[in-house]
Order: sequence, then structure tokens, then C-alpha cells
Amino acid sequence: MAPARKRFEELAEHLELAIFSGRLSVGDKIPSERALMDQFGVGRSTVREALFMLQRKGLLETRPGAAARVSRPDANTLVDDLSGAARHMLTQTDGVRDLQNARTLFEIGLARHAAKHATAEDLKALKAALDANGAAEDQPTFERTDLTFHYTLAMITHNPVFTALHHALMAWLAEQRSVSARAGATRSEIFEQHRAIYTAIAAGDPVVAEEAMETHLATVAHYYWQGVGPSGARPESRRRAEPQAI
Repeated sequence: MAPARKRFEELAEHLELAIFSGRLSVGDKIPSERALMDQFGVGRSTVREALFMLQRKGLLETRPGAAARVSRPDANTLVDDLSGAARHMLTQTDGVRDLQNARTLFEIGLARHAAKHATAEDLKALKAALDANGAAEDQPTFERTDLTFHYTLAMITHNPVFTALHHALMAWLAEQRSVSARAGATRSEIFEQHRAIYTAIAAGDPVVAEEAMETHLATVAHYYWQGVGPSGARPESRRRAEPQAI
């Protein structure tokens, strides 16, 4: 049985529905704290928790001494919320797998979109990112340019939501690459997979681009799980957990 919702969650949902239904528009003032307390029969702390919840979602803008107003969420809001969610999910093995699966669907879609819609300028930027990745002479630089290659792919959509999603998962993506590299994923293998993705996109072949991206991400995931082991614990975590010799 699902746990009962708290009163502030119910109040937040009521206001959220009013916003999405159009009863409250961007820029509108919401009812005062006192009005909300009287209408819903709740205390001031409940009202403030509900307003804070909506503020975190980017649906309300609050300023000291002024009434809260309805606002429009932006990509930065998405980054903040997803970054926190990703950190929580990474504490659980199933959460890591869920993020890997979500990333696979996300980036396969990016590759397909790029193959169908990339302009000459887009391809030039992606080729520059690929060349920088191939020219990397050490592992830290390779990992940094790896992330840049994938970020450039997200930029080809010219949609700030997609680049925000990539930003939100940046720290996690960096860890995936570091762990997979320690487990045996070589720079040459990963670069060749990046090149296959670029080649398919440049050829305007969305099917091959999808397949190349899926192969690449499956490789990274394979090495990652080799690196963390069946328990899902990171190698450094396992070392810290081992008893020290006396």
C-alpha cells in the first residue's frame, strides 16, 4: 500500500493543477499564505512547505516581502532536480541500471535525430569534438573529450532541454567512463565507437547511427559492471570496506 500523502503535497498538487489547467498563468499572484491556510484548513508551515516544493519545480517565483507569482520552469530547474535525483539513484544498484537504460534510450534518440537533421555546421562541431577525443594523449583528457563529444551530440538538437539533461547527468557519466576504463575499456576501442557514430550521422543514416550508439553504450556498461563487480559496489568502496592488516 502506498504511503498516505502529506498535507503539503496535497496543497502543492492543487496549486500545480491550477497552473497547468490555465486557471493560474505565468506572472499571476497566488493566494496569500493566510488565504491558503483558511481555504485548506492547514497551518502556516504546511503552506510554506507546499510553496517551497513548487518553487523547486520552477513553478513559483518568491521574493522577500512580495507575493509568490507563477513562473515558467527553465532548463536550469531541470538540471538541479535531475542532478539531485541522479545522486540518490546512484546509491542503489537498480538505480544505476535504470540510469544506464534511460541514457541508452536518450542517446540513441540523439544519434537518430542528428543523422536526420544535422546541418553542415553541426557536423563540423561534432567532427571537431571527435578529433579532440582522438588526439587525447592521457586518460583524463580522453574522458573529458569523451563527454564533450556526447554533449555536442545533444547540442545538435538545438533544444535546451536535451542539453540540460546531459548537464544533469554529467558527474554520473564521468564516473561511468572512469570505472569502465579501469576495468579494461581502452581509449582506442571507445574512440573507434565514437568514430562509427559520427560516420553514420555524417552519412545521414539514422538506423546505423542508432546501432552504433547502442553498441557503444553497451560496451561502456559492460566494462562498468566488470569494474564494480556483482555487488554493485565501486572498487574504491570495496577497498575501504576490507579490514586492514594489523
